[in-house]
Amino acid sequence: MEMNPLTHSGHGFEELTMRWKTIAQDLDLKETVISEEGGYEVFAFENQCAVPRCEAGGLYVSSGVHGDECAPPWSLLQWVETEPAILNSKPVVIFPCLNPHGFVENTRHDHSGMDLNRNFQDENVPLIGRWQDFLEDREFDLAVNLHEDYDALGIYLYEIVRTQSRGDQLLSACSEVIRRETAAMVDGSEFENGLLSHETKDADLKRVVDEDLEGGCPEAIWLAMHHATDTFTFESPSEMALETRVAAHQRFLEEVTAGLL
Repeated sequence: MEMNPLTHSGHGFEELTMRWKTIAQDLDLKETVISEEGGYEVFAFENQCAVPRCEAGGLYVSSGVHGDECAPPWSLLQWVETEPAILNSKPVVIFPCLNPHGFVENTRHDHSGMDLNRNFQDENVPLIGRWQDFLEDREFDLAVNLHEDYDALGIYLYEIVRTQSRGDQLLSACSEVIRRETAAMVDGSEFENGLLSHETKDADLKRVVDEDLEGGCPEAIWLAMHHATDTFTFESPSEMALETRVAAHQRFLEEVTAGLL
């Protein structure tokens, strides 16, 4: 994959927002500001297939829930700027940057010091409550969360699936850009060649939240339990060159969404 040189700060929220508004107008995407957190708008974009909520299925994708992981928001933007075919064929809902304050300040946490990705069960958090309301009654074939890991040396993937596992195939495609993580333990969990795969069983996911995460629910698990058939969380090593990380995430988006067309 050709890597486009970046012409911006990795944490330039103003440029990120400007480019999103431009491409949204070009592609007739509906913009909704669901919250203003720490002085910044948190916005969602939907294509015309998703706006009436009359058609189930399709794609949910988000990035920027951890502000110090800056490659995912740019890769998501660049992917949409390629005008992917799925935008004309399936419902698509996109949250480009769930934690803009953290993105600007280059910190994992939001303006209140909270790790949002351990609180997606808590409707009393203003952003989370509005996010839950926005997604109420929506069902997706696929949910994708884009992340990065300071300690990683390669790409890795969490998948929670009701259908057939695709993780190995997806990682193999992306390893042309960044090699797969080889560590057997990643962030306290056992991986095999960069992959941790779960079959979706709500009781098992609830146990993970209650026991392993001490009650804190990540976005991916909430989506798997309430909104998505299959859920993928893709991670890149945040100490690698930004252009390379952006290219890896963009490749992942291309590969994972190809299965919906």
